[in-house]
Amino acid sequence: MSKTARGKLPFISIVIANYNGESYLNTCLTAVLNSSIKQYEVIVIDNNSNDSSVKIVNKFIKKDSRIRLLKNEVNLGVPASRNRAISKCRGEIVILLDNDTELKKDSLAQLIKPLINNKEVGAAQALLIDFENRNLVQMAGGHLIPQAIWLMGFYERSVYKDIKSKLKLSNIIAISAALAVKKEVLDKIHNYDSLLYNYTDDLDLSWRIWIAGYRVVLAHNSIVYHYTKSVAKRINIGANNFDIYFQLSKNSFRSMLKNYEIKNVIRYLPLSIFVNLARAILVLVRRGDISALLATLYSIWWSVKNLANTIQSRINTQRSRRFSDEFIMREVFVNGSLLDIYNRNYRSSKLLW
Repeated sequence: MSKTARGKLPFISIVIANYNGESYLNTCLTAVLNSSIKQYEVIVIDNNSNDSSVKIVNKFIKKDSRIRLLKNEVNLGVPASRNRAISKCRGEIVILLDNDTELKKDSLAQLIKPLINNKEVGAAQALLIDFENRNLVQMAGGHLIPQAIWLMGFYERSVYKDIKSKLKLSNIIAISAALAVKKEVLDKIHNYDSLLYNYTDDLDLSWRIWIAGYRVVLAHNSIVYHYTKSVAKRINIGANNFDIYFQLSKNSFRSMLKNYEIKNVIRYLPLSIFVNLARAILVLVRRGDISALLATLYSIWWSVKNLANTIQSRINTQRSRRFSDEFIMREVFVNGSLLDIYNRNYRSSKLLW
């Protein structure tokens, strides 16, 4: 991928998945239209919102023909919706953007910069700053915990000015709040896994980009403001505790079965089942909430029921493999045993359940 003879940047497609985002869309779309980059299209994919989201998007469409709206008749979930929008994209680079974000004027230019003239880089994540407290870093990418496929985020809740000098173009596992991916890479890995539905679908996408032989990096000079959603806020957009625990457990199992080399499936899948069940029991003991345990048990049943589909997805993923597990784990996984990781990161906070 390179600039044209006249020095113009590649054409980009911006995909914004939306469900009941009336509180965010005005800010998000206004910032996109004010970007220093002008050669782009915007595809808003709406998941059957029951608020004024569609009305807001149509208002912007009347102002700017670069914006298009796709509507789902039912809520398909974030990954399936993004896949539908990606299939309509015309750009060489696809930017996945959450509806609750706000770009700075140069955010897009800085975000795609690592992808231009660099064949090794397949995707880049912006530096996410807390929308409501703009002194704090929300997420600078992270590394995966091998026993659970949860993200250990970098510099979470750190004061931006204190860590700014430490940031660099580093290898990460990215989230999709503000993520640029080469279209050819998305085609090669078959986009998002729609059966992951929500929450860690972006971690799976990032992992598979690495498997296919591309680096995923932090575009540290691209600043994007993003709301930090509590469980309460997620419930307001249709989530509930059962669904959250189910998706997290189920996605962990499915991603491991698809993405690890077989020796690491055998090594880590039992540990993931143990970790998720242990978390569920802790939630029951500490909060008196049985939903986590029921959700985790259901996720195990779901994984068995959908094993044939997962195996087929595994075949597709392994066919794309260019980087070994050993290499990927050295680059973007957390090192150490489960006990080491717990002691280093969770002991003082009494776990994050």
